[in-house]
Amino acid sequence: LFCFMGNQTEIIASEVTIGIALGFTGPTESIVPSMASSAELAISEANSSKIFLNGEEKINLIKIDTMCDKTQIKSINNAIHKNNIIAIIGAACPGISEGILLGPANEKDIPMVSPAATSPLLTMLDEKKLFFRTTAPSSRDGEVLAKIIKNKGIKRIAVTFQDTNYGKGLERNFKKTLNDSNVEITVSVPIKVNKTDLSNEVSILAAAGGDAVAIFTEFEQDGERLIKSILDSGAFEKFILSDRMINESTEKKFGKLINNSFGIIPGSNSKNINLLYKIAQKNNIETSGPFIGESYDAAAVIVLALQEKNFKSNKNLSKNIMSVSNSPGTKIYPGEIVKGLKLLKKGKKIDYEGATNVEFDLNGDALGTFLEKEVSRGKFKTRQQR
Repeated sequence: LFCFMGNQTEIIASEVTIGIALGFTGPTESIVPSMASSAELAISEANSSKIFLNGEEKINLIKIDTMCDKTQIKSINNAIHKNNIIAIIGAACPGISEGILLGPANEKDIPMVSPAATSPLLTMLDEKKLFFRTTAPSSRDGEVLAKIIKNKGIKRIAVTFQDTNYGKGLERNFKKTLNDSNVEITVSVPIKVNKTDLSNEVSILAAAGGDAVAIFTEFEQDGERLIKSILDSGAFEKFILSDRMINESTEKKFGKLINNSFGIIPGSNSKNINLLYKIAQKNNIETSGPFIGESYDAAAVIVLALQEKNFKSNKNLSKNIMSVSNSPGTKIYPGEIVKGLKLLKKGKKIDYEGATNVEFDLNGDALGTFLEKEVSRGKFKTRQQR
């Protein structure tokens, strides 16, 4: 299928294999199906175009279940190697992204485009410029969430966060911005992953008190039990939720009990994202959760970069990802991957904006935009773009 020559992967047959490494089971399993389906939309556009690469090649998309569990890194890396994967959509969990980046992706120069990994550490580890993300690093979402709290006039909050890179990084940036905004944090309580009994942590939160409690974790991984335990304690009625807590599962189980609670997810209310949502809904893809646009865009930039590499073979794939995603060039939006493929085949320059206004900085990071979500009548409603 492929021939590895040094650090370059040469396409020599009619099938290109891309991996999609996400937690299909485990703490992110409620949000991953829509993310994967969104990425598959972009792959499907390329496969049905009849002009991808030389017009005969197809993309073989292989799903790799990371389980968001770092103990699975060896088997994940084995799957990448065994299937001759040349680019990766993912991962979502920082520890997994790090394990791939420092594994076969680093050894064989396999680029990764993550729609959801937010740890700033990944930028520091990316010495070979292989890691890109269509979502903003967590230093941004913590700042944005803190500003919303200040704007709402909330003066005192309690915080609880997952004792992982994701939770600790978000809490750290969130707390820094809040301190600068003169909002008091009454207590900040770490939660060990999958701890059986949360009664002690909930008691600490209740004793400290506040106008609201912030929860930075995944819904399946302690988030559901935390909300239930806090509601049972009667200590808080208003919740401030991180992106991985804002999904259909939270809405179904607690929506009517947490009215006026709020949080943010990466996203935009621009015409670009609305265009993708229309395409997704026609394909029965749920669009209420996070990282839908980011996942489509991650797949799209890989597809377009492969096309440019095929017709400008002097570049490696990582350089092509930067090239097709940044200005100047003809703007490419959701549903226009075929248009982008045609232009690249003619040697034209494109600027893929996609659903989330993609523009990578020199580190491969996206600045990103966020949607403020608030629970109204038991449903998450978008208030504004941030």
